[in-house]
Amino acid sequence: MRKKVIIPAVMAGVLALLCCAGGITAALLGGLNPQEEQPGLNLAACGSGSTIDLQKLPKLSEMTPEQMRNAALIVQEGQRLTVPPRGWVIAIGTALQESNLRNLANSNVPRSLNIPHEGVGRDHDSVGLFQQRPLPPDGAGGWGTVEELMTPATSAKKFYDKLRTIQGWELMRLTDAAQRVQVSAFPEAYQKWEPIAATIVDALTGGGARAIAVSKPDELRCAPPGQVTAGGWAAPVTHEVTSSFGPRSGGYHYGVDLGSPRNSVIRAASSGTVITAECNAHVGGDYWGCDRDGGVWVSGCGWYVEIRHAENIVTRYCHMVTRPSVRVGDLVTVGQPIGMIGSSGNSSGPHLHYEVHMDGDLSSRGAVDPVVFMAGRGAPLGNPG
Repeated sequence: MRKKVIIPAVMAGVLALLCCAGGITAALLGGLNPQEEQPGLNLAACGSGSTIDLQKLPKLSEMTPEQMRNAALIVQEGQRLTVPPRGWVIAIGTALQESNLRNLANSNVPRSLNIPHEGVGRDHDSVGLFQQRPLPPDGAGGWGTVEELMTPATSAKKFYDKLRTIQGWELMRLTDAAQRVQVSAFPEAYQKWEPIAATIVDALTGGGARAIAVSKPDELRCAPPGQVTAGGWAAPVTHEVTSSFGPRSGGYHYGVDLGSPRNSVIRAASSGTVITAECNAHVGGDYWGCDRDGGVWVSGCGWYVEIRHAENIVTRYCHMVTRPSVRVGDLVTVGQPIGMIGSSGNSSGPHLHYEVHMDGDLSSRGAVDPVVFMAGRGAPLGNPG
């Protein structure tokens, strides 16, 4: 049975405070010498209260101290190399897929090396957190020596060095960036780890996954509307919320309305797969169509898109002015244009109706308040002015 993680206070020289931290920065690294809290940006600036309740971070309690320590070493090395926080999330997501954040040896590692490790991996050719292949005897084609690759900081450095050679990696889907580095036989396998990787980074840094990807750690700041967070989320438009989630006009509003001008671009709130891109507009039992404005007498979303993200989260975007620019089955990247604002379907004027559904439940039962959900991912809706 795995032990639950208790995150201690910040240790000297470990994980300098990043963004959005109203409390402490923490990691499980040697010594456990508590230091005083360090001040930082209030987490409320990222839209999620003044502190992080570690007990409420999903799946964090499932991690062992060894896994969290390895994650902390990956983040620490990213900080030392001034890799933006998006890179920390990608690196941890990659290590979760490759080794489950365990420093693995392989059956070919000579016992004489006496290298500390946390198990033997299934790949006889690869070692360490990232399952990198050691240099063969002729010195060509590998990532480094066994000793280097089984030193977490060194293996993380080699991962980051390769990542930073990839043009545009900061805005790629996690799985695409990881695949460009790792060249795996299962290129889509990394994406499912993005939410837990972001959760781990948030826990270790006091909210680093909610920061925007800038070049220097001391320049980290919370993501304004429209900019992509390190955890891979962005507001679909940057305009004000004009109608909230909840009771409305004797019914219930299962999303929020964002008062965007006609023909404004709608962007994917996170990377994922398009599962719906169609017209839904009817009056009584008759098809109304979506290539004209709707009205309050029309039922349906008009031209709309649904995208399935990691952890079976689905986002919905309604009332587009024309047919969406994406099709069912398309893989989209956070921030990618998917359509334009309109007033098709059940609409009284141009706006985006935006919904978030959990557990793949597309009915009203699966809907959650998008304002709360997006704030929790550091990508608040609305223009704070």
